[in-house]
Amino acid sequence: MASKQHAHLLSLVRSMIPPLSPKLHKGQAGRIGVLGGSGDYSGAPYFSSMGAMRFGADLAHVICEPGAGAVIKTYSPDLIVHGVLDESKSMDQIKEELKGILARLHVLIVGPGLGRSEHMQNCAKVAFEIAKENDQMGVVVDADGLWLVQNEPQVVMDWPGVPRIVLTPNIMEFKRLCEKLQIDPNSSPETLCPKLASALGNVTIIQKGSTDIISNGLKIPPSLKAEGGSAEGKDDILESDTEGGLKRVGGQGDILSGSTGVLMAWGSEWVKGSYKHVGHPPPSDKGIAENIPLLAAYGASTFNRTVSKRGFEKKGRSMVTGDLVDLVGPVYEELFGKPGEEEGKGKL
Repeated sequence: MASKQHAHLLSLVRSMIPPLSPKLHKGQAGRIGVLGGSGDYSGAPYFSSMGAMRFGADLAHVICEPGAGAVIKTYSPDLIVHGVLDESKSMDQIKEELKGILARLHVLIVGPGLGRSEHMQNCAKVAFEIAKENDQMGVVVDADGLWLVQNEPQVVMDWPGVPRIVLTPNIMEFKRLCEKLQIDPNSSPETLCPKLASALGNVTIIQKGSTDIISNGLKIPPSLKAEGGSAEGKDDILESDTEGGLKRVGGQGDILSGSTGVLMAWGSEWVKGSYKHVGHPPPSDKGIAENIPLLAAYGASTFNRTVSKRGFEKKGRSMVTGDLVDLVGPVYEELFGKPGEEEGKGKL
């Protein structure tokens, strides 16, 4: 992507970030939930939720199977862990508990460590139903949350309210989604992402690859384009081509889902006017206000590729996801800046 366009998009992403202010109370700068964590997988929900907190979220909840919850609690006391996805409970009981937890959240991330068991997939399906009814809640879908979307695409379609779903498929997940929606996966990548997004009801998709392609299947509004517009034939995609690291590690996608979730939370609250009283009024431009998922996806993609690069520079082949969690704060400041002198005086 041309540097002018990249700089323009990053400036818009920065505009979504709330100031640190003593007038904001705990939770206003992001309440993120991660639905995942099953018998075999306890690391992924930790990386997603802790990545979100290191990025700047106030609170992170992990909603998981009880055995996984017992393990995740030992990783960090900063996370709020709900081991409510208990197979011994009826789905009605689980739904009632999920309603109470999800009511507290700005964004729900579905999939990290979810697994493909019938029970956990059903829990995710119930979570989608609850989130759909709350027209203010954003949703990020990754990993085995995408397995559910592949098998039952209707869980992300026909949602009321503003666009508020982001999918983050890797190459194989993207291919399976295309095949399910009867889209030829061998077409040009630049046309595939918009086609799939459109087929799924204009959800936003980050098609991960050597260059991340981002689209909701609609034309990119003028306010998201730098002066001069986008290149011919690319009016319905954003391209994130920031250099990343040369090593791919399991868990890097969880860092992406966490940062996407935080930017979605900040952006949606900004649009609602939640930060107006601290000198951060909502955007007046409709093209920006209605495309928070696109901006969140671009910002998170740029961030994730940069944190991977910095991790590889430090650790080389020995890099693991834990190294990336430690770099979330420094890379955030590299891309989005440090708090101003009038900010960061503490929160209640």
